[in-house]
Amino acid sequence: MGEGLVFETTISNANHMLKVIGDHDKLYWEWAPHHLNVAAWWLPKKGFKILPKIFDENYKPGTVGDEGDKLITSVRGCLLRPYEVGDEPMPIWHESVLELPETRAELKRIAEEEVLDMSFEEEVVKDMKKWYGSEVYYKADEESLNEDRWTLREAIRLI
Repeated sequence: MGEGLVFETTISNANHMLKVIGDHDKLYWEWAPHHLNVAAWWLPKKGFKILPKIFDENYKPGTVGDEGDKLITSVRGCLLRPYEVGDEPMPIWHESVLELPETRAELKRIAEEEVLDMSFEEEVVKDMKKWYGSEVYYKADEESLNEDRWTLREAIRLI
């Protein structure tokens, strides 16, 4: 359910990133698994091709065949590697996917537009109810929407 999100980079690039960022704690970002699940299928409806795949823990490069999948596989932006011996292979994201102009355009759009709307929040509530039943305390309201917009912008600010 959306827990695995890994970026792979060289030690020298990671070192450079940490020098630029300064505080390694700023690399921490968290969005609930339900938010990731909904983002993986909701964002394509808004025209996004690459970011939904990053949020989708079940994405397997080269198996989808759409434009985003072709872009990702063309730069080897996501590989399948086992997390631990015996585990199912999981997507490992490589920095090359972030260098794609299409990825940069999607990130810029999130930074500049109000991409998420109340229908996103309503879908998060539905996904939570599917897993936990009707006793869900998360509300689809303006406060949740604004918080999720901020969280999504924070995530792309780190990239």
